Amino acid sequence: MPAGSTIRLLATARAEAAGHVWEVRVYAAGGGAPAVRLAYGSRIGDGDRRQRIDIPAQDRDCSLEVSSRHATPDGARGDDKLTILDDAPGRLDLGFSDPSRPTAHDNDVVLSFSLTEPMQRQG
Repeated sequence: MPAGSTIRLLATARAEAAGHVWEVRVYAAGGGAPAVRLAYGSRIGDGDRRQRIDIPAQDRDCSLEVSSRHATPDGARGDDKLTILDDAPGRLDLGFSDPSRPTAHDNDVVLSFSLTEPMQRQG
C-alpha cells in the first residue's frame, strides 16, 4: 500500500456459507520490528453476506497481512485455504474456503481490495 493511497475492501460470502472470520492488519513497510498500525476484522457468513471497509491513507508505505478462519467441529477456528482470484494493478481478489469441505474449491469468502492512487500535493 503506497503512502497516500487508500484501499476499499469489500468482503462477500456465498449465500450458503457458514460463519468465517476474516482479518486484515496494516503494517508500516521497512526496517525494524513491524508494529500493527491498523487492524480490521469481522465475522461473515450465516446470512451476513456483504461488508465494506475503507482503509485510510497512511503517511508511509505499508504492507497488509490477510487471513480468514472457519469454525471446526470442536468449536475452535481453523485456517481457511487461500486462492488468489485476481491480481492486477490496483486490484487484488482473494478467495477463502474451508479446506475440509468436499467443495473447498468454491470460495466461501472473497476479499476484494481496490487501491486508489496517492493524492498529489499541489504546491
